[in-house]
Amino acid sequence: MAPDIRCLNYAAYRAEVVVQDNTLAYAQNIHGMWDIDRYVNLLMGEIPRLTDDADGYGPRGKNFIAHVDVPTEVRAAHAALQPVYGTRAANPAFASR
Repeated sequence: MAPDIRCLNYAAYRAEVVVQDNTLAYAQNIHGMWDIDRYVNLLMGEIPRLTDDADGYGPRGKNFIAHVDVPTEVRAAHAALQPVYGTRAANPAFASR
C-alpha cells in the first residue's frame, strides 16, 4: 500500500507594502525578501494570469487553474501601477510545448 501523503502549501509570511517618501516600500523589513521593485514586478505578472479571461490561466483562458475572483481593489491597484511597472513577461524557457 502507498503511504498517505499530505502536501501543505501556504504563504510563510504576509508582506505589507506602503508608500514611503513617495515610493513603494515594505511596512517592515522581511529577512531574505526580494527588493521591493522585484517583488512588485513579480506581482504585476501574477494579476493578469489569475484573471479569468482570454489571456489568463483560468477556464476562460488557458484553463490551467480554477476560476479566481480578483478583487476590485486588486484590479485597481494593478491598473495604477501598470504605467510604472508594466507587466512581467513570462520566461519562454518555461513555456508549455
